Amino acid sequence: MYLDTEFAPEGPQEMSTLSVKYEEPTIRAFFPPEKREKYVRLFGKSNRRPDGLKKFHHEIIFDPKWSARIEPGADVVALLSARGAPGEAYLIGTSKDRSIVPLEDAVVLLEKESGILVCIPGRLACYCGPGRERRFILERGSPHTPL
Repeated sequence: MYLDTEFAPEGPQEMSTLSVKYEEPTIRAFFPPEKREKYVRLFGKSNRRPDGLKKFHHEIIFDPKWSARIEPGADVVALLSARGAPGEAYLIGTSKDRSIVPLEDAVVLLEKESGILVCIPGRLACYCGPGRERRFILERGSPHTPL
């Protein structure tokens, strides 16, 4: 189910309010400068989004200044909560793409699927890739504390 009808398959090809609020600031904050515009465009257009998500899952590069690997067995909800995550998160690239769900549910879903959960747009997010070896906290605005 689409939260914003602008992103329903038959809707306009422009960025929705949710994409502008959650996705664009997250891409601009955590992706390397040379990749930002590409992904803002790819994620922002309904007809290009599936290709953009596929490329994203194969490239997976975040600016290393703002990403820290999550150790196996770490409590991701606790890590995000300790950094100020609210009780809900916006999901990118999962079966609940472009949905806002409870933080605990988002983390459980990311343990099964690849994607990004956005806690605070442009400031705090989490990425889980295929398998459990590619998991990162994405945080901007404060130095990383050990995970």
